Amino acid sequence: MTNKKTSAGYFKISSILGVTCYLSAILALPSVHAQQSQTPEVNEKSAGNASQISDVIQIFGDKNALETATGSGFVLNESTLEQFEFDDIHRVLQSVPGVYIREEDGYGLRPNIGLRGATSERSSKIALMEDGVLIAPAPYSAPAAYYFPNVSRMTQLEVFKGPSAITYGPNTVGGAINMLSRSVSANDSGELDLALGQQSYGKAHGHYSKNFDNLGIMIEGVHLRADGFKTLAEEDNTGFVKNEILAKAHYDFTDDPYNQQIQIKIGYSEEVSHETYLGLTDSDFSEDPYQRYAASQNDKFDWEHLQMQASHYIELSPDMTVLTQLYRRDFNRDWDRLSGFDSNRSIDSILSSPETGLNARFMQIIKGEVDSLTSDETLIFSLNDRTFYSQGIQSKLTWESSLGDADMTVDAGLRIHQDQVERLHRARYVDMLSGQLVYAGQADKVETSNKDTTTAVAAFVNTKIQLGNLHTSFGLRLESIDGESNDYVLQTVQNNDDTVILPGAGLFYQMSPTLGILAGVNKGFVPNSPGEESNIEPEESWNYELGLRANIASWQLEAIGFFNDYSNLKGSCTFSSGCTIELDVEFNGGEVDIYGAELSASGNFSFAKGLDMPIKIAYTHTQSEFQTSFNSTFSQWGNVTIGDELPYLPENQFNLQVGLAGEKWQVDLAYKYITEMSEASGTGVELEGVMTSDISQIDLAAWYQINESLRLYSKLDNLTDEVNIVSRRPFGARPGKPRQFVLGAKYAF
Repeated sequence: MTNKKTSAGYFKISSILGVTCYLSAILALPSVHAQQSQTPEVNEKSAGNASQISDVIQIFGDKNALETATGSGFVLNESTLEQFEFDDIHRVLQSVPGVYIREEDGYGLRPNIGLRGATSERSSKIALMEDGVLIAPAPYSAPAAYYFPNVSRMTQLEVFKGPSAITYGPNTVGGAINMLSRSVSANDSGELDLALGQQSYGKAHGHYSKNFDNLGIMIEGVHLRADGFKTLAEEDNTGFVKNEILAKAHYDFTDDPYNQQIQIKIGYSEEVSHETYLGLTDSDFSEDPYQRYAASQNDKFDWEHLQMQASHYIELSPDMTVLTQLYRRDFNRDWDRLSGFDSNRSIDSILSSPETGLNARFMQIIKGEVDSLTSDETLIFSLNDRTFYSQGIQSKLTWESSLGDADMTVDAGLRIHQDQVERLHRARYVDMLSGQLVYAGQADKVETSNKDTTTAVAAFVNTKIQLGNLHTSFGLRLESIDGESNDYVLQTVQNNDDTVILPGAGLFYQMSPTLGILAGVNKGFVPNSPGEESNIEPEESWNYELGLRANIASWQLEAIGFFNDYSNLKGSCTFSSGCTIELDVEFNGGEVDIYGAELSASGNFSFAKGLDMPIKIAYTHTQSEFQTSFNSTFSQWGNVTIGDELPYLPENQFNLQVGLAGEKWQVDLAYKYITEMSEASGTGVELEGVMTSDISQIDLAAWYQINESLRLYSKLDNLTDEVNIVSRRPFGARPGKPRQFVLGAKYAF
């Protein structure tokens, strides 16, 4: 493989040439389209066509497509997202079956999301997208979701599992989550949303759209903050501040027979959070779950994110459309935090046995109760700086046709992508003196200095055929991946490449007007990161599903069984997974079976005087088993034997949402129950046999429409103030968010 500069230069040149050729081809099209209908008036066109780009980037274009989809899917529309006014993506997704969450900070700042058993660690094994574009900092080189957009500005979330996951990639073992940002409104309008709450919570969210003939412009800003719910002796603020501003411009070409549209999106966001990887011992958690140890007093996460995206839509014929998107994302993060002691004694082992031998002394230092006296008692404060970019061009062609008596839709896509992560991790040595961390006088030590770059070409074709009551889909995805890893400490360069073909197929058969059956199979895949050893295999699986979908009276029901047959499951060693050595190294887990069932139901009861009671139910049952025995140094696996279960996969998850709505008001209650989860697999590993808490939690929300423009709302998260150990990773027991009351108002203009 060529060196990084040459590769990056080639990528940029080829991208520019590709865009130039694409635009040239469009401009060369004939000026008259004989089969195109008459162009509507400008105002009607703005209202009717401004959403074409948004429609194409949706996984599900409309409700009927969801009901007859050949795979399992879930859509959360704007009214659903506003129902509880959640800012935490974990809480937003808790009503979706087949989604697994591992909480960490209580606010969802750095989400851990898994689908269909795919490891939830930093959401690194699912395809995360905004407006159809991958949003991980470096989706191939370093997919861990240290960046996540404000869910407050999204107008729709789509969760997809099953055969059509091959359309999105590169990760296809679990599924895809696509978030739709706000479109430019066809009317001059806006809204202001202000809220205050406990923990010094504050939200200011506003957006405004302005139209100039065929040009529409929208600007949106979000400010979120909270002082946090944990306490430090010398610092009360353990919370965060997030800011985001986004601008869109949408242009419809006048009297264009091809209905061409161009959209530009530019956004900047930033976050400063006083978060930590340091948790508590179980005994200290029982005494006060919201305390923080003195050794975490300087921990801080600071990031900036810039996104630029240009989209072009064209109707080549009444039956054929093309959407092309050019994108670039830059993400810079500084994660300064306690890492451990300058000894071979890990934080994890100290917290697991805080009263054993010298561990008692180290615990006193962590709490700031005694001073550091020896070199072994010096603490290491890690300065972890990383710079990412993700860029590319992708195009999707949709062709609607017929095949005999059958209707056929063919989606074909191509993506040329490059991403990179550059790491600089330094160890700073500090002593605990009188409860304060003081510089120890030693020079900082560079522990990691490297750069990983991946260039990937991905293509897919997916054909949907409807013949009467039978809906089928057949697809293939191709991933050609070239990676390069430069280690500046060891002065080594490693190259790796992989090419894989991923098939998928599904069907839905409507047996009666109210009942249908679906089935599907697809090849799951997660690529290796650059620089991995040759003995590390990509994560691969065959995923199967079989289910029923029914519509009875006002109720929609779905029951799906799934089976994911892994030929190799991977574990990734990161700080957030509890690793302190062998960072960014991947581990083979061999054959694993993950299987279970997903149930969902939604409906409405109507009463006299215009009252309605909407109800939504979601349930997931999951089992997992290693199919091989092995010994591993991965922090979440130990000496694994056949039949051991995977960590952080709850056996049962249940969610119930019940509302009561009148003409101008609504009250909603959400209840979730999650059974305990194993913290580690096998024996001979830290947290062996340790489980998280069962989680039983209630959220309450209400709104009242005062007039056409003004709405008041309130919410009470964790109504009964439940206290649970949601995880003991990265290091120590961690609580969820305590009860929080928020009061807000929305003004539309």
